Amino acid sequence: MLRPHQRGRLSEPSLPTCALGLRTGGALRVLTLVGLSLLTAHAASQENTADALSSRYRTMGSQLSASPLGVPVLVTSFEDGDQVRGEVHAMLPQSFDSLVARLSAPREWCHIVMLHLNIKACTHEHETSRDWLTFYSGRKVYESPEKAYPLRFAFHAADARIDHLEIDLSAATGPLNTNDYRITLGAIPIPQGSFVRFSYSYRSSAMSRLAMNSYLATLGRGKVGFTVVGTGRDGKPAYVDGRRGIVERNAVRYYFAIQAYLEGLSVPQQKRFEHSLERWFELTERYPMQLHELDRSEYLQGKRREFEDQHRRQQVLDSANAGRPVGLAR
Repeated sequence: MLRPHQRGRLSEPSLPTCALGLRTGGALRVLTLVGLSLLTAHAASQENTADALSSRYRTMGSQLSASPLGVPVLVTSFEDGDQVRGEVHAMLPQSFDSLVARLSAPREWCHIVMLHLNIKACTHEHETSRDWLTFYSGRKVYESPEKAYPLRFAFHAADARIDHLEIDLSAATGPLNTNDYRITLGAIPIPQGSFVRFSYSYRSSAMSRLAMNSYLATLGRGKVGFTVVGTGRDGKPAYVDGRRGIVERNAVRYYFAIQAYLEGLSVPQQKRFEHSLERWFELTERYPMQLHELDRSEYLQGKRREFEDQHRRQQVLDSANAGRPVGLAR
């Protein structure tokens, strides 16, 4: 469960910014990655079925209701070999109809993920029967998309109906030989609005683990996640650290982006982006030990510039693909 803490001082790096190059393997490696991706996709699908979500809601309802956040939230993480995954379960007050209409449209996800401080731009392309989202991941401060790492996700709305939503984003490869990036979202209607399960995961490599261990031993020392793993010598809760701590922080940042975006739909369209920025920053600052990186003015100024960069890049893509369906318009 999320709990507020004292302000931290260390900055959080985004894995893609560590990339000095991407090494590709042979046919056996490609087949292995495809197999792993299919297995992970099947597992995620099983966890996001309507029945599975209903069961989780019944199990977690009382815990969610006791959350100190305005929107009840629970955070967990898992590490299995080279795979690490962070999960967020939450209750949102927004209507399920609104959630389905917006989150099943691939282009709307670019408005969502742009709130994350490490995402410098996001573009959407429609090719034949598939939608692609490219996340340009970089440093926490302003950075042009040309200097960021492009992570290309296949977007799939597995189910989008009146009683169930299931979204899957998958990228086969990433920087430093990492692979099998997945972002999944499952949701069902509940009396309070919507019950959501959000998951963010990837598979590390020897190269990425070396870079991550170096960070955790230096700049990242003391950075923690949200899961309580024991009690410290001072009698206060001890929180998960390492790769699980990192993936929990990223999962929560993405979830808060979803929440802030949905809340922004209640204001006039011309004010939505600014409203969402302010709300995302306010939500993350409730947990400074885990999530604080920038002051408010630096975050807002950088994001305004990055949003303009994103808009120009999307316009170029749309012009090049004129006549093709491009999803929900900006």
